[in-house]
Amino acid sequence: MKLILHIGTQKTGTTALQQFLCANAKNLGEHGIHYATSPHEFNFKINTQSLCGSDKFRPFFLHHLRKAERDGAHTIIASSENLYSMVMHLMRFMGKTSSADVLSERSLIERLRASIPAEVECHVLCYVRRPDHYLESLYNQHIKRGVLFTGDVIDFLNIIEDMLDYHRCLSIWREVFGTNACSARVYESTQPNVIDDFMKNVVGIDDISAFIWPCLRANERLSRDVLEYKRLRNEHILFSERELERTIYGLVDRRVTSPNNNYEYLSPDERASLLSKLQPSMERLRTEFCLPSFPVFDLDAAKAAWQPYPGLSLEKRREIELHHKAVQDQIGFRLERLLKRWTYLTRRRLPFLSGVFDVVHTSAIRRLLLEAARRFQ
Repeated sequence: MKLILHIGTQKTGTTALQQFLCANAKNLGEHGIHYATSPHEFNFKINTQSLCGSDKFRPFFLHHLRKAERDGAHTIIASSENLYSMVMHLMRFMGKTSSADVLSERSLIERLRASIPAEVECHVLCYVRRPDHYLESLYNQHIKRGVLFTGDVIDFLNIIEDMLDYHRCLSIWREVFGTNACSARVYESTQPNVIDDFMKNVVGIDDISAFIWPCLRANERLSRDVLEYKRLRNEHILFSERELERTIYGLVDRRVTSPNNNYEYLSPDERASLLSKLQPSMERLRTEFCLPSFPVFDLDAAKAAWQPYPGLSLEKRREIELHHKAVQDQIGFRLERLLKRWTYLTRRRLPFLSGVFDVVHTSAIRRLLLEAARRFQ
């Protein structure tokens, strides 16, 4: 049995790819491929328990290994972009900061490797994009839906700078899994979409014309003005309601007239400085993984075209506020906010009911109730 373990990175078409693989589980099965997902998810979900507490990795892999064998599959695919730079995922994005809670990156990867049955042949795959583009896209992502970040892009860079050193991060995977078991691909070279590249060059299926194609523009970014408004408001959003607010702001973004789509958070000089600092790592990565070059950055051309973001105008702020109020006052969102706050208070007072709430949260009953409320609205 072969395992293709897709570890990221984030913002390289991972959501679209995972949704494609999940939607085509039956088609993949006809080619002897089993797509492994967590319950009620379209990817391989990792959390603090699976990384630092009780080992949830091994039961996951054993379950899907048995299922793949029963179905006559010869290959398993598992995908989770949070496997790349797991320590950063835990420390910065999941609130785990103590040394007792966070192991070293190598220890986490070794734990993952030990959880995979010995008879399974592993192949680790990672897509990478030019680091400055990765930084900006990840910044937008975490303002939009992550940990309610409120700083600017340089503040964010200071937090995640280690994640941009692809060579360092992927070298650890090669040390644990073996040099021949790990590969990387340059995201910019896979365009127009990463799905074609993955299916043809990784999985080995050239003709996917019969496959189902869900929306390729999954997990889209917010326009600059709406993102800036949300950044300023993030400190006032309850952590338990961050996903609800993400949905609301996504709908607000569709209502805004003349959205600002200036996504260049770095100035040309800041971009040049970052790329210059990372150039040795990028070159080692390219050489050791036999990769094509990342797109070249032209500083002079960038300076000539540079238009700094002017900031959120008072007029645009008022427009966004009006849209936000109109959307969040819809019956479905009011009901969901009420359910979340009631659940939060009940969990604090009656913690033994947490398991019941987890089941309800992921059940079809909740989704049907909220959908019915929104349709009524």
